[in-house]
Amino acid sequence: MTTTRPRGIYLGLPAYNEEIALPRLLERVVRLIASSGEAVTVVVYNDGSTDRTLTIAREWQTRLPLVVLDGVVNRGLGAGLRALIEYAVANGDDNDALVIMDCDDTHDPSQIPEILDAMAGGADVAIASRYARNAIVRGVPVFRRATAIGAMVLFKLIHPIRGAWDYTCGYRGYRIAALRAASARHGAGLIGESGFACMVEILLKLNAQGVRIYEVPLQLRYDLKPTASKMDVGGNTRRLLMLLVRWRILGFGAP
Repeated sequence: MTTTRPRGIYLGLPAYNEEIALPRLLERVVRLIASSGEAVTVVVYNDGSTDRTLTIAREWQTRLPLVVLDGVVNRGLGAGLRALIEYAVANGDDNDALVIMDCDDTHDPSQIPEILDAMAGGADVAIASRYARNAIVRGVPVFRRATAIGAMVLFKLIHPIRGAWDYTCGYRGYRIAALRAASARHGAGLIGESGFACMVEILLKLNAQGVRIYEVPLQLRYDLKPTASKMDVGGNTRRLLMLLVRWRILGFGAP
């Protein structure tokens, strides 16, 4: 793997019913491009939205470089992550980056240069982490934050990853060379999970091939989220913990 700063950036946005948040987020992306000069191509994966998300994404193609991947039917975050990785691997150079972030406007695109700087410093995967020094987390209920911390401790005990503490945050930069190697190794099985466990799955698989993982402090503004969460946090966390144990015992190919 290289240690140069990624040249081209594919900004992957998995979107499900985000007609309110998507325009807000894209406005911030436009400001980032104007202020930083980063070569950003936005890739919106529409996960079978039933609102105007798909229409809005297509309307924005006149304002910035934007590709729409239409999933047609709602299949979950795993399908979106799989499609975004496949697109980046097929279209990007090894030293480009795929940056994935949530589409609900709780993540700030202005952190992308910091993620790219971490990759320039040697990271193949750069995670915007809730547990890094100087991270800002606002608007997340106390019980949910406590649950996340407890789950993180279990993740580290079951599957320790050097350089990583935040296993589930969706805001990450991946060097495309690392994704290309993982795709060649796992093929269609690179992403098997449909829910947010896919974020842990891809991290563990990349870690197994020896990538370098760094963290930068996340700025999470959950208080700015314009719509209610669509995630069953408790159910997803329980499933993820069971998967972690199964992967530890049986390996990633376990059904």
